[in-house]
Amino acid sequence: MEKVFVGCSILEKEINQVMKKMGLINKTVFIDAALHVNLDRLEEAVREKLDETSHLGKPIILVGNKCHPDMDLITKEYDGQIVTRCNCLELLLGDKMKELDKEARIFYITSGWLEKWKEIFITGLGWDEIDGRQNFGFYDKILLLDLGTPIDDMDMLEFFEFTQIPIELYPITLDNLEIELTKQLNVISEP
Repeated sequence: MEKVFVGCSILEKEINQVMKKMGLINKTVFIDAALHVNLDRLEEAVREKLDETSHLGKPIILVGNKCHPDMDLITKEYDGQIVTRCNCLELLLGDKMKELDKEARIFYITSGWLEKWKEIFITGLGWDEIDGRQNFGFYDKILLLDLGTPIDDMDMLEFFEFTQIPIELYPITLDNLEIELTKQLNVISEP
């Protein structure tokens, strides 16, 4: 049976990179990451992508299973599979995220988050700099998950100015995402 992937645009580059490495040429569609601020719109977008692609094959949902409270139910309605990780950051970090969380109160971002933070926080949530500082004030630091690709220093500076929380680069690989994708492909291929 053909497989269709529905992912979050926050991880579009990472998903495409892993799929290329694995030699997968399946249909992949992405939902807008900024929709996470509105659960009704997020559900609508996920259902729209599933309706758009369900005739092509069994869907594999590459959106965290906790990004929406009904994500598991929505996936089952379309006879699909969903990743076992709760969000996009855990898809990249795997169990390492729990270890890091024990060390400090961390807000995690990817280069995709860094590109879209204004859409999410300013446009989507309507925050100004005061709201940003109040909401991020809980965190000790921000970890930018770094795959070794160029990151715009001005983007980092703008996000720092908005949050007033130190940003550290944290080198990662795509191994955890590849492992999760392989798990989902193996579940679908089983009789």
